Amino acid sequence: MGREAVSVYYDRPNSRLVYVGRPADEGFWDDHWSNDEAAKAVRRKDRFVVKETAARLPKGAKVIDAGCGLAQTVFGLHHSGFDAYGIDYAPRTVELVNSIAPELKVSLGDVRDLRQFSDDFFDGCWSLGVIEHFFDGYDQILAEMYRVLRPGGYAFVTVPSMSPLRRLKAKMGSYPSIDGRDLTGFYQFILSPGSIVQGFERHGFRLISSKPRGGFKGMKDEAGFLRAPLQVLYDMKQPFARMIRAGVDRVISPLSFHTRLYVFQKP
Repeated sequence: MGREAVSVYYDRPNSRLVYVGRPADEGFWDDHWSNDEAAKAVRRKDRFVVKETAARLPKGAKVIDAGCGLAQTVFGLHHSGFDAYGIDYAPRTVELVNSIAPELKVSLGDVRDLRQFSDDFFDGCWSLGVIEHFFDGYDQILAEMYRVLRPGGYAFVTVPSMSPLRRLKAKMGSYPSIDGRDLTGFYQFILSPGSIVQGFERHGFRLISSKPRGGFKGMKDEAGFLRAPLQVLYDMKQPFARMIRAGVDRVISPLSFHTRLYVFQKP
């Protein structure tokens, strides 16, 4: 979602940012993933997901991406030896994935109700940028995630987070208050790391690890007048540009991370 299409407000009591623009419903994601470039992305491995999964689970383990979108995660896991599944609630997107990569087990479904899967069915569950899009909270998602994971199974979760840079900007009053705002176009929350951990622990999960990701993107999104030139570098596909972004990420991610990866375990 382009930054120019949203307004950002600060919800002070809950220490979170609120993005308002077009609601992130099924139609939004179907439109978002309907172009030619998106279609080409279906058969690209998500190496990050494969690497993190392989560090915790053996080949052959059952892993689901709940809210898989274009299913690069499922594609990467499937072709790396895992028994991979994916669900998404955007019908045209699921149809597109099934037509391009019919070997993948990707189906229409709701992350809040995984009734098609029995208790303790999966060894791992991925949730990549999903829970922040639910205005009424994500308790239903966590309850279902806990149910379908076997004891000892892992939940891998990424979510946009309040970095030190964002917290500083909020303290300085850089974001208008949410008070009295019309939230009918709610898009997503930027959540505090503490609230994520507390939410998962409330549902019985145990935190295993947490690390920042996307320092360059976080800096770009919050950089004000520098955002335009940084966006150019962010969009470049050349190897040298990727190296620059990777180097910057390693240095500044603790300050300006856009997301955090959390790994939780079901005891």
